[in-house]
Amino acid sequence: MAVEASRLWVCAAACALVAVALGGAAGAQGGVTRGDIQPTWSPDGKRIAFARLVGGHLQLYVMNADGSGQRALTHGSPDHLDPAWSPDGKTIAFSRLARAHGQTLAGQVFSVPSGGGAQKRLSSGTGGYDELFGWSPDGKQLLFDRIRGGVGALYVMNADGSGQQSLTPSPEDDDYLAAWSPDGKKISFDRTAANAFGDVYVMPSTGGSTHVVARSSSDDTDASWSPNGAKLAFMSDRAVHYEIYVSPSAGGAAHRITHTPGGAHDPSWSPNGGKIVFTSYEGGQWQIGVVNSGGGGQRMLTSSSGDNTDPAWSKDGTKIAFESTRDNESAIYIMNADGSGQKRIS
Repeated sequence: MAVEASRLWVCAAACALVAVALGGAAGAQGGVTRGDIQPTWSPDGKRIAFARLVGGHLQLYVMNADGSGQRALTHGSPDHLDPAWSPDGKTIAFSRLARAHGQTLAGQVFSVPSGGGAQKRLSSGTGGYDELFGWSPDGKQLLFDRIRGGVGALYVMNADGSGQQSLTPSPEDDDYLAAWSPDGKKISFDRTAANAFGDVYVMPSTGGSTHVVARSSSDDTDASWSPNGAKLAFMSDRAVHYEIYVSPSAGGAAHRITHTPGGAHDPSWSPNGGKIVFTSYEGGQWQIGVVNSGGGGQRMLTSSSGDNTDPAWSKDGTKIAFESTRDNESAIYIMNADGSGQKRIS
């Protein structure tokens, strides 16, 4: 997979859902229908933040976990997306991106009180754009990508925007899709050298030496930490199409855990570490499945018409929030961890 494709594949499903809304799949003409994407649970599991397409721009909303009490946190242009709750649930950080013709022109990391209030700009985005990955587990720092000339470098900053520090300053390597380890001491990320495939790396959260967790003659990408930090799940196309693999986070042999007809993407560990949820292209639609983290027990949780993507575990592991276009517009749904009780909430 080429550098740009490796960076952009992860937004393809979400972009498709937005395109449904922009294209007026429900029959709208000359206007924009609503579309909801990127569900993100609050730390206490009582609320869900998400991005909603309104008037041609994505805005951040918060609602109760049953769909009630929907409230806009942002307004106007440009796009507001990538909501991330602070560990104490009081603040939501997000990316504020100006885009045109499918290209991001500028962007910064902002924050806003989760109950509503003034937005605060945290990063500069000078000469390119900054895109948020998430909070450190202790809530003191934010991890983001600073993208210049199509090449990303990882940065951290304090929660108030001060102390911005480059962790991967190499101008030749494209670093992206980063995530904090559960204890906050390490960071996993994807690195793509010029004209090469992506590899999964780990480094100390303060920067410094890196080590390879997944490298092959194919593309290894989109790593997710196990709750105890001992393992990383990632996707790789080393088996013709993408499947989910698990490796020790310290490095070692990768173990394939999914076997799908259309490929498995977007792995995410359950809070107890026993399951990994993923998305798969099945019968012309994106569907959500689950597999035991050690392999086996693979089954699909959704089978509806329309695309079902971006699954997010509740903090207690009993429910999964996700996006679906089954009603001809993208909306947020929840279901029980076994796939039962699927319900639209936005």
